[in-house]
Formats: sequence, C-alpha cells, structure tokens
Amino acid sequence: MSKYFYSIIRLIPNPVRSESVNVGIAIQTPEGPDVRMINSMAKINAITNNYKADSLTKLKNQIEDFLLNGIDLNQLAVFYQGAISLSNIGSFTLSTHDDYESKILEINKLFITPEKSTRVISVSQRRIITQLKSQFNKYGILGKDLSDISNHKVVTKYPLSEDEGLYAELLLKNGAYHLTETLDFRSDNLKQKLGDAAIKAVTMDKAKIIWDKKVNTFLVYAAEPKHEKIHSTQLSLIDNYADKMFNILSGSDMSEYFEHMLVAANHSMPH
Repeated sequence: MSKYFYSIIRLIPNPVRSESVNVGIAIQTPEGPDVRMINSMAKINAITNNYKADSLTKLKNQIEDFLLNGIDLNQLAVFYQGAISLSNIGSFTLSTHDDYESKILEINKLFITPEKSTRVISVSQRRIITQLKSQFNKYGILGKDLSDISNHKVVTKYPLSEDEGLYAELLLKNGAYHLTETLDFRSDNLKQKLGDAAIKAVTMDKAKIIWDKKVNTFLVYAAEPKHEKIHSTQLSLIDNYADKMFNILSGSDMSEYFEHMLVAANHSMPH
C-alpha cells in the first residue's frame, strides 16, 4: 500500500469580497510531486479578470519546485496565505498505482467541478519535466543550480542563447553534453503542438551548433497511440533533430533513457 497526501489550491483574488475558486490539486506521491491545474480559465474569469493563464502556469511550476526541493504540503499551507491558499491536507492510500488517475478524478469531481455541472472540469496532466526531475532527484543526479553542470549533475533551464530565449530544459555534461527536451502530445491542439515542436527543434539545432555536434539530443514525450497518429507531423519534425525519442508512457523507452543518463552521470542503474 502506498500513501498519498494532497491539498486543494485555492485562488482568492480579492480578500475584501472573499470570493474564492479552487484551481488545482497539489499531491505528494511516493514518486515525487504532482501538481494539476484546471485547463479552463472560465471559473477564474467568473470572479476576476486580473488573473491570467500564465500566472496559473507559474504557480504550478513554483509549487512543483517547492515540493521537489523537500518542502512539504504542511509548510506550503503556511507559506501560501494570501491570494493563493492551500487547503487542509488530505490523504488516501492505493494498493496499486494503476488506480491513481481515477482517484485524482474523484478528488477533482469533489473539490473542483461545480456541483451542478454536467461536465467534469479537466485538470492538467502531470508535467513530464516534473516526472523526470523527480526521478533524477531519487537517483541523486539532479543539480541544485547551473554550476552543478560541472559535477556531472542534471541541471534545468540551461541557457543556450538568452538573446533568442533558448534554454535547454535538462542538460548533463560528461565529456559530451546530453540535452533533453520534453513535449506532451496528449492533446488535439495541432497548431499549438506544431509551434511547441518547432521550438524544441530550434533548441536542439542550436545546441549542436554551439557544441559542434558534441551533444546527444533527446526528446521525452507523452502520447497515446491515437495522439502519435494525430501529431505524426510534429514528431517527424523533431525526429530530424533528436538523436533519440522516448515515450514516457513506455516502460522500455524510459528504462533505456534513464540508463543512458545514469551512465553519463557515472552512476549505475539501481536494481
């Protein structure tokens, strides 16, 4: 049995009016943090026009980083006591991780979807980058800051060309560089994903120019079979720049990916 702890993320844009809306769920899992936010701004726009989608994304990333760095939900509940607050901590136990998503849906229906709604308000998927960082942290090869690139650690947001706004999502150096970009294709938004894919391709190309091709470029993506078909154009685009692509939903793909990264970091794969 595995135990999970969670807290509901609440937005109170105007303390004087005391109107609030539940905008997400922060979960501490045995595998690391998982923060889900609502995908639609409709609930938020109903009470304020001053909170934008990018603010929600920044909040999600901030809470993930706090949890990843060892700050627990109880500490976060003390920290967030203004326009953003966290509910009392709840918990649940599961005998198998296969029931995890259905439990998240249950919590979503209870706390986030309005009682009279006939349609469940969707929440975001767990970010791929968060899953990778959690695993690297478990392996002891996640760097605290950019300087850890010299210690054979995986660092995040490594600047390739700040003028062009190009940063490596994950980067490891040990002789050669090992660059990882991520993309979540569990969406039908073709236009957005084509733009995202183009940025990843440009980032990989830039890295190969900077380091004279002494870099391994990887894409870790998420896609069910139907989404692989829908986004085949985007996958083909990146395939021209990535040395290898791994589907995070494939156990064999991720075993191969983590084994490569651990060897590059002078670590062995745990048994």
